[in-house]
Amino acid sequence: MKRKDITDKTWPSGSRSGCHQIGFSMVELMISITLGLLVMTGVLSVYSDLTRSNAELAKMNRQIENGRFTIQLLQQELWHAGFWDAYMPPQPSLTPPTAVPNPCLSFSAWDAAYIANMYAIAVQGYADGAGLPVECAGIVTNRQADSDVLVIRHASTCVAGDVNCEAYNAARLYIQNQGCSNTLHANYNPAAVTVPILGTPGSNLYKKDCVTSADRREIITSIFYVRNYSINVGDGIPTLMRADLDMDGVTVSMQAAQPIIEGVQSLNLQYGRDTSGDGNPDIFDDCSACGPVDWANVMAVRVHVLARSLVATTGYSNDKTYNLAGVVLGPYNDGFTRHAYGTNLRLINISGRRETP
Repeated sequence: MKRKDITDKTWPSGSRSGCHQIGFSMVELMISITLGLLVMTGVLSVYSDLTRSNAELAKMNRQIENGRFTIQLLQQELWHAGFWDAYMPPQPSLTPPTAVPNPCLSFSAWDAAYIANMYAIAVQGYADGAGLPVECAGIVTNRQADSDVLVIRHASTCVAGDVNCEAYNAARLYIQNQGCSNTLHANYNPAAVTVPILGTPGSNLYKKDCVTSADRREIITSIFYVRNYSINVGDGIPTLMRADLDMDGVTVSMQAAQPIIEGVQSLNLQYGRDTSGDGNPDIFDDCSACGPVDWANVMAVRVHVLARSLVATTGYSNDKTYNLAGVVLGPYNDGFTRHAYGTNLRLINISGRRETP
């Protein structure tokens, strides 16, 4: 039987199966590649815009966070200003302070007059840094131009050794309120019912009720200002700084300032002074010409903060000016976004002593 050759089969198209080819033509392939590139370009553009928007949103969020945190921090510190436990300094009308205390003076140089003035003046400031004592030269360094310096004093809100409070350290400075007239010691003033004592070794002998040792609360003095860099000199990131009174291994003195909040462009302050004796502020200004009695009569503080983004935005331009407590800042036109924050804070401990029941 003769085998039939399968190559003799004719397909409907008239072509043989071995010669038939299926695929894209060169034109179709080029069109497909072009369409694919257009789609990818659109996807990449959307991704790039989304990434850029997220980056700008992150910058804005951090700027807002830094500005609000600065206000919140100063708010908490100013609310505590003038808290001396049970001790209430004499009113300026009765015993006016004799001098504005030097915030950078080491404890070894304090005398009775300095201590009395310190209790009487819990808040003081230096408009644009003018009038800062020479002792502050190594503490308030590289201050940002057109930015003020703020000093706040108070006793710790917790008793040394209590839960969540640092243990008593004889090398640090504490206040104890003597309340027992039967306890004799060199620093006791029998004419007063409550006498503030600066805690020193052996101060546990001071009594608050003739039996119990008087509470020891650390004395806190803090200096706030804005430095023109953050970590590295010349990095251009303005930063809120804080210096505190502490032990340096030899004596109690104001320590070197530490950075706490980046992106704070400027800190400007106005102080509300009570001129009528009712505990309410009657005059607000920068207190650049204030004397010791003026500072003792400060009942409120207006805090103005200008916060800046940490990273510049390409193509961003801002010709705005910012009026902070009478100080006009800008325009900058440097690619950084900025926002001004402000609040009016009452000094609760100081003004409360004058309120009429």
